[in-house]
Amino acid sequence: MRDAEPAPSSSIRALRLDPTGVVAPPFCACCAAPAASSRVERRGAGVELIIPYCVRCLRHASAATTRSLAAALGSCLVAFTLALALPLAWPSAGLMVNTCVVLFAACLPLLLRLRRPRVEPGHSSAERAVWWMSDGRLACCHPRFAAELAEQKDAELEEVPRAEPRFAPWLVVGPVVALIGGPSSWFLHHPVVRVLNLTAGRIEVQVDGRTVVAVEPSSTENPTAGAELRMPSGDHDLAQISRDGAVSKSRVTLESGGMHLFAPGSGEYCFWLEETRYGRDEADESVIVPLTGESRFWVLPRQVDTWFAENPTPAAPDRRSSGGVLVALRQAPCAQAPRAARP
Repeated sequence: MRDAEPAPSSSIRALRLDPTGVVAPPFCACCAAPAASSRVERRGAGVELIIPYCVRCLRHASAATTRSLAAALGSCLVAFTLALALPLAWPSAGLMVNTCVVLFAACLPLLLRLRRPRVEPGHSSAERAVWWMSDGRLACCHPRFAAELAEQKDAELEEVPRAEPRFAPWLVVGPVVALIGGPSSWFLHHPVVRVLNLTAGRIEVQVDGRTVVAVEPSSTENPTAGAELRMPSGDHDLAQISRDGAVSKSRVTLESGGMHLFAPGSGEYCFWLEETRYGRDEADESVIVPLTGESRFWVLPRQVDTWFAENPTPAAPDRRSSGGVLVALRQAPCAQAPRAARP
């Protein structure tokens, strides 16, 4: 026969218990009915206690893990999907706005775990009836079950506020995916555009009719020359407004994950990529790949390691080193550029 129990109170019993040699009472830890099954409550490595449940109570005790797993999976799916889609659906959103929206959406499925299920009449818990607390004590919802466990080890029972665990460690996976995937996807779909001013005066650059940057002139090679922008991938109208008010417009396409160079008014200058090989791959001369075209806008075919400067000079030949390749973006007046870099 199931013991008659009062309605669940706002407090439960807690005790410090060494589970070694402890035999759990032979009745359900939730409703005190005859136990037909059990589940294991673990605390760290090697510390566990078998908790008996009746068939009905085992369902809601196991449902706690299922709900947490479902919330974690939903959070991960929302974070991953929104991280990929949001930069394309809302390209004008900044990095912080994009990341905050993805993070907020990833947390929504987790809010479902804050809802407390209703405790049914005759039961002492809506989910698990016994669990290990963060301070190492064992929490028991049913007073008789707690008393019989305490009697075996002469442990002292304490009344503590009812705080059934809602969150499991894996619930943080979704927000972590949002914090990593949100910025990564935004950077992928907002590629780098390096704007270089080789004219005689200051210029303003407009993107789709909106002024985004003013660039000072820089005729010589300098790693800090120009300005670096991140713009949404796709088609854009670029306009250069010079000091005397002259406007030059061009239609360009930015590629996701690529690097781009925009050098308006640089008709007398040549640009090239210079590949320097090291270690086993070392070559006698650098490989020069010229950038051609009249638009003065390029989608760079390689990732650039060094902007507007020479790559480091290779040391003495070392065939034991795996080596590698560095790519530098160079510029100079065409009259002074290497012959391989001229049109």
